[in-house]
Amino acid sequence: GSASHIRAHRPRALRILWWTFDYSYDHHFLVTEATENKLTIIHYALKRLSRIILLKGVAEIIQDSVDFANDEEILDFDAGVYLVTAENYPQTPQEKSKAVCKARRRLGERQYSVFYNNCDCFVSWTLRGCSYSHQAMNAKGLLLYIGIVTRYCLRTYRALQTFKDCINKLRCLFGE
Repeated sequence: GSASHIRAHRPRALRILWWTFDYSYDHHFLVTEATENKLTIIHYALKRLSRIILLKGVAEIIQDSVDFANDEEILDFDAGVYLVTAENYPQTPQEKSKAVCKARRRLGERQYSVFYNNCDCFVSWTLRGCSYSHQAMNAKGLLLYIGIVTRYCLRTYRALQTFKDCINKLRCLFGE
């Protein structure tokens, strides 16, 4: 029905020789109308360039119609499409109507940010009144972990280089 939250899984992976980097994610939609064959949705739609580099402001909140028979790009049921529910989502027809109006007021907005204003944040704000994305917060944790590991690796590499330089200097001093 209207004011429903749908999450569609987007499997993505980059494979280089034996190494695979999985950067799959979930895209979130607000359903504003549902019929037997079609959904009308509002969501952040990324421009092609932003799919690669995730720039701020290069996506736009748009309204789309999804025909179940012909449109597998937006809702790929083989990859996974899920109805998201929460106790604090609108329940009454009036609450749902208010949420849909709230979402429509943001149509055309181009304030996308992968961490602070993404599709999950938009749907969360529309239905709960607060902008939050579990997926983005988990990704920030991963990025922090990668940063810490990278820093440790760089420090270890520099320490090994310094040790190697000291060994070479000692060899020169003692004529080896």
